[in-house]
Amino acid sequence: MNKTNTPIIEIHGTGIHNRGAELMAIAISEKIKAVYPHAKIVVPSTFGFPADIKRYGFYVIPELYVKNKRNIAFYLANIFFGKKINSKKIDLILDASGFAFSDQWSELYSDILLNKANKSNRKNKPLVLLPQALGPFENEKVKSSVKGLFNRAKVVCARDDESYKYASDVISDLSKLKKFPDFTIQVSALADKSIVLPQKYVAIVPNIRMTDKTNNKNDYINFVRESIDYIKTQGIEPLFIIHDAKEDHKIVDMLGDGYTRIKVIKHDDPRVLKYILGKAEFVIASRFHALVSAMSQGVPCVGAGWSHKYPELFKDFNNIENLQTDLSDTKKLYEILEKLCNHEYRENKSREIISAKKELEIKLNQMWDLIFNEINLIKN
Repeated sequence: MNKTNTPIIEIHGTGIHNRGAELMAIAISEKIKAVYPHAKIVVPSTFGFPADIKRYGFYVIPELYVKNKRNIAFYLANIFFGKKINSKKIDLILDASGFAFSDQWSELYSDILLNKANKSNRKNKPLVLLPQALGPFENEKVKSSVKGLFNRAKVVCARDDESYKYASDVISDLSKLKKFPDFTIQVSALADKSIVLPQKYVAIVPNIRMTDKTNNKNDYINFVRESIDYIKTQGIEPLFIIHDAKEDHKIVDMLGDGYTRIKVIKHDDPRVLKYILGKAEFVIASRFHALVSAMSQGVPCVGAGWSHKYPELFKDFNNIENLQTDLSDTKKLYEILEKLCNHEYRENKSREIISAKKELEIKLNQMWDLIFNEINLIKN
């Protein structure tokens, strides 16, 4: 470490491409700077444009691993205008990929991180995989790549029981494997007084991945339509919250006439979106970190997802009965919505969710103690 109180921490796997990934970068920065106020937080050039990176006070490493139009634009802009730092100055690498190491995403992302961590300037730097969804690893190429990544890491944190199980079958040294919940739980919401909200609303957070990661995209579109129709019969206004950079809005367009007139809210700061979700009567969401943002404020949710991370999250927050596992089961959906439209049920469920959150925060504090210990171990 350059100075004992100025660690230089690299965050891998985050960016402005969706608000959940951005929220993870914010969470890491806030926690580290609360203990090390002069710490330097570094992100890849592919995080975003210089203005996006400057907004959070981050530094940038001008490297390019995946060549597409967006990443090349980010890279070139940061080469000329970014507040740069050399990778050899990094003290610790924290991976916050969320959900990237799995058969569902091929070996690409694990290969990228492993190659980055093994570059000459980083090969002796500790690597910690922060809590994230992991697995499954049935594909041999994926399994081999992930095994190499886990071996390179000093600590691997699974976010849930299923992820821990998948990882334990691959990792060589089980003492490296830990289990902690999602760490964006502790990020505070931020109000934006320029946004006018309905007096009583249900926030609906779509996810375009539900159309390409599930068996029948029409079931998902019908799920959203049926939810909106039911909410309206109860005199509650539906409100779309877009929790990614651009793609999720396509779901609104797919719903057709009568649905495209529903108010849509977008915002560049995920903490503002968290505030809006926290004011809803309840939330219907298919974006993982939108669900975390809502339930971490005690707001009951209806969830629909495409991987094991969704049921595991709902178990964490003691809300598993409100996860819609079969999108074609309209009867169950109506039963869930009927309960959540009842004020007394929502109040009781909110108390249960807040109680669960307190238990999760205890575990998160243990995780951050582990991270701070890693920082303190770094020698001058």
